[in-house]
Amino acid sequence: MMKGQAVQIVLVAIPLMGAALGLLVWSKPRQLKAWSLFVAVASLLMLAGLSGRLTVPVEGMALLYLLPVAAGLSLLGQPIHRENRPAWVMTLVLLSLGLGVLGSMDGVKLILFVLLFGLVGALLYRYRSISGSVPWWGIGTYGLGMACAIVALIAIPPVSSVAFLVSCAILLPLVPFHGGYVAAFRGLPGNLPAFLALLLPSLGFHGLLTLIPGLSESTVQMLVILAIAGMLYGSLKALTQSRVRLVLAYTGLSFFSILWWYIAVTRTAPPQTVVYLSSVGLATSGLLLAWYAIQSRYGDVDLRAIRGLVYRMPRFAILISLLALAAMGLPPFGLFSGFMGMLLAPSLIFSGALLVALVTWLAASWYILEMVQGLLFGPQRLDLWYEDLRRTEFASLLICVLLLIALGFAPSCYFESGTPMSPSRVAMEFLSWNK
Repeated sequence: MMKGQAVQIVLVAIPLMGAALGLLVWSKPRQLKAWSLFVAVASLLMLAGLSGRLTVPVEGMALLYLLPVAAGLSLLGQPIHRENRPAWVMTLVLLSLGLGVLGSMDGVKLILFVLLFGLVGALLYRYRSISGSVPWWGIGTYGLGMACAIVALIAIPPVSSVAFLVSCAILLPLVPFHGGYVAAFRGLPGNLPAFLALLLPSLGFHGLLTLIPGLSESTVQMLVILAIAGMLYGSLKALTQSRVRLVLAYTGLSFFSILWWYIAVTRTAPPQTVVYLSSVGLATSGLLLAWYAIQSRYGDVDLRAIRGLVYRMPRFAILISLLALAAMGLPPFGLFSGFMGMLLAPSLIFSGALLVALVTWLAASWYILEMVQGLLFGPQRLDLWYEDLRRTEFASLLICVLLLIALGFAPSCYFESGTPMSPSRVAMEFLSWNK
C-alpha cells in the first residue's frame, strides 16, 4: 500500500511535471491549453483514486477536489491566445502548491506556504503594467506573508501561531491584510485571478482550522473587530468601484469577513463553513470568467461602457444572471445554504455584529445585481460587434453554475440535531427564527 507521504508527493508532482512538460509545446498555444486541461483533469482523477490513502479531514478533502476542478474551469474558459500561455503554466504550478498545502503535514505545509507567497508576489511584480502602476501594497502583503510563514516554521508558540495566523489572514482576506487579495484580482493576467479566487481563501481557511482550538480570548476579540471592519470596508469599497475585477475583489473581502467573524465567535468550522467558502470562491471565479468573455472582445473596459448584452448575447445573459443569483446568496445555490446554515447554528447568538453581517449580505446582493443589470440592459452600442459565448466559455460557466447548485444540495451540510435539512427547510427555519 502506498504510504501517505508518497501519495502527497504524487499529487504535487503531477501538475508540476505537467507545467514543465507544457514548455515543450510553448510555441503552440492550442496544444498548450489542451495539455494544461489534460493535466488538471489528470490531477482530479489521480486525487479520486488516491483519496483513501490520504489522512486529510473531510473539510480538507472537499477543498482538495475543488482545486483541480477550479483550475480546469478557469483554463477551459480562456480564449486561445499567445499572451495567455504564462497564465496557463502558472495555473498548474499554483495547483501543485495548493494540493501540497492541503494534503501535507505542518512542516512541509509551511514551506509550501513560503513558496506560494513568493510566487504570487513575483507574478504581481512581473505583470505590474496591467494595473497601470506597481502594486507595491499587494507585493508587500505577500512579502509579509512569506516572512510570517518562515517565522511560523522556525519559531515556537505563541510566536509561531501569531505569525501563521497573519499568513492565513492574507490568503483568506481580512482587513488590514487584504491588499494581496485585491492586487491579485487587479494585476494578474488571464485565468489566474479566477483560479486564485478559490485557491487563496481555501488555503487560508485550511490553515486557520489548525489554529482555532488555540485561539486566546484577546485574539478572538481582535478577530471579531477586524472582521466587522472588513464587512463594512469591503461593502463600501465595492459600491465605489467601476471595474468588475475590483467590485468582485471587495465583494469577496466582505463575504470572507463574515466567515472570519463566524469562526471567531463560535470557535468552530462546521461543514456549513466549507460550503460557504467554496460557494463564494466558485461564484467569484465564475463571474470573473464571464467578465473575461467580455474582456476578450472589448478589452478591460469600464462597466458603463458596455450595455444591452441581453439582446445580442442571450447565452451569456442567462449564465451570468445565474452566477449573480448564486453570488447574491439566493437559493438553491451553495452560498445561500452555507450562509443560512451558519446563521442557524445553535452556538451563534443574536448580536449587533450579526446585524452587520446581514446588512453586508444585502449590500453585496444589491451591487452584484446592479453590476449585472448594467451589463445586460440599457441601450445597445451600434459601434460594437456582439458575439455570444463560444463553446468553451459556455461550458466553463455552465459547469460552474451546476457546481454551485450541487453545493446548495450537499446533504452533509444541513444538519440540525442529526436531521438533514433541505435549502427550503433552511429558509423556513431562518424566517421563523427572525420572528
